Amino acid sequence: TFRDGVRDGPYEYYHENGQLEVKTTFENGEYDGPWETYHENGQLESKGTYKDGEKCGEWLEEGETVTYDPC
Repeated sequence: TFRDGVRDGPYEYYHENGQLEVKTTFENGEYDGPWETYHENGQLESKGTYKDGEKCGEWLEEGETVTYDPC
């Protein structure tokens, strides 16, 4: 969804094969909230949280746990 010309709210994007690729939320055009990405086969690729467009807290990235500043 859009508000005042910028993305705002839930967002999903799909691979060409129909599998979910990205599931996230926007607030005022910035990533804000849970973030998940998936490979074409449906396997989880990355998972974490954004706050005001910045990664925060604990993330799973390429099979590794990465910690960013707290949310």
